Amino acid sequence: MAKSSENYILDMSVNRKAISEHAQKSMIFDTSAFISLESINILELVLSVFSIITTNSAIKELEEFAKHGDKYGRIAKNVLKHKSKFTIESCEITESIEYVESTDNELYNLSLKKKLPLVTDETKLVHHARHKIDVYFSPVFLILLLKSGHLSKQKALELLEELRNIRNWRNNMIYLITKNQLENL
Repeated sequence: MAKSSENYILDMSVNRKAISEHAQKSMIFDTSAFISLESINILELVLSVFSIITTNSAIKELEEFAKHGDKYGRIAKNVLKHKSKFTIESCEITESIEYVESTDNELYNLSLKKKLPLVTDETKLVHHARHKIDVYFSPVFLILLLKSGHLSKQKALELLEELRNIRNWRNNMIYLITKNQLENL
């Protein structure tokens, strides 16, 4: 049975084997993961270290965001500039999660089909999917990049604070769990 996102962050921060396993695997990204990582300018680094897969529906969401002139529109435009660096796939929805969008259901089904972790910042999706698939919040990459020597601890904490402000997370679960783990590394 899959663990909660909190447990993934805990496991990955203390278990070098888990880090090396996931550093060698592909991961599936939803729109929120792309937005978060690009908003703190580490998406390109993540794409150079990890193999990322997404769906056509996630790309369509990014294209919709990109039509707007606000900060998320600019971030989405930057994500789309990297489109050639990740794999885009379609997936039939054979199993639905009742309370999430169709894009999230497609990503969930792709994760089930490929047996790959899904990276998202959608807490509702994490809550409903964590018992069937591996699910991570996007700031786990701050931990992975710190552990792999790509970021210093201070830089990872600074990026987390920046992400918290950009995404308006205040003291939510994603922020608090990641901050605790980074501080204890």
